Amino acid sequence: MNLHRKRKNLGGIPTASMSDVAFLLLVFFLSTTKFDIKKGLGLVLPPASEQADKRVRLRDENITKVLIDKDGRILLRTFDSEELIQITQLESKVKQLISGNPDMVISLQTDRRAKYQYMVMALDRLQSAGAEKISLSTN
Repeated sequence: MNLHRKRKNLGGIPTASMSDVAFLLLVFFLSTTKFDIKKGLGLVLPPASEQADKRVRLRDENITKVLIDKDGRILLRTFDSEELIQITQLESKVKQLISGNPDMVISLQTDRRAKYQYMVMALDRLQSAGAEKISLSTN
């Protein structure tokens, strides 16, 4: 006697085309996603010197520090003086310093909690004053 059992047809989800669907969704989302393009500062950096491994020591008379605190107040610190100034005065003060000493290096230091706008405004004023040697840093 030959007994044949009937196979039960188990219902299931066909997964043969699952990878095709995943690929199409990936292409769809990549092609329709808008990526934000962030604009940075347009600065031209000097080329690397042959003496890049040597450290340059600047004299204190050739360094002027422009310090910006978290509230946007500007402190102009030179070798022999220190003065709290407005952003509108920065350009004229730096012009005077550079005309008196062409080797002047301006060190722009901003507080970490300061708004980015304060640093950009000060940097614009420094560049319009003719400062070519500018150092940027945050505290």
